[in-house]
Amino acid sequence: MSREFYLLLLLLLTPGTAAPQRYGRPYTLTENPQLLLQIKAQNQVRYFHPYDLRKMQRTAVNLTDPKTKASHVYEGVALDQLVPPKGFASEGESIEIQFGSHQITRIAGVDLESQTKLVVIDTIDGKQLSGYAPYYVVVKFRGKHPEAIAAVQCITIKSS
Repeated sequence: MSREFYLLLLLLLTPGTAAPQRYGRPYTLTENPQLLLQIKAQNQVRYFHPYDLRKMQRTAVNLTDPKTKASHVYEGVALDQLVPPKGFASEGESIEIQFGSHQITRIAGVDLESQTKLVVIDTIDGKQLSGYAPYYVVVKFRGKHPEAIAAVQCITIKSS
């Protein structure tokens, strides 16, 4: 009886094809840590999932691609909703955006259009973005056309 018991115990503890394994399975939206958007302001760090953004008040921005002349509707959340209160109220602050493969762009607060807010985009033309970093940021500089920065991973607001 003890041999049969040990053999049965050995079979139960040996991983087989019936036991699910993590190898080769894709991450789901809630499991994938790369889908987080990181916001840093006033020594605080906040993280947002795409479904967090979809629950917030939405902002839509119409942009025309200067090369193709095609118009697109970018939809997302204004950055001031993601930043702690009084996170960036003055023009003396700068915004640092990390995107793509270790690329960084720095924007001075005085270079931004005063009436236009920065918008974190998660939907273009009604289609939700996906991939490694499914966020864009739409920036409107003074006297220039708005620009969309793709594959945004982290936004840092720095005081001067």
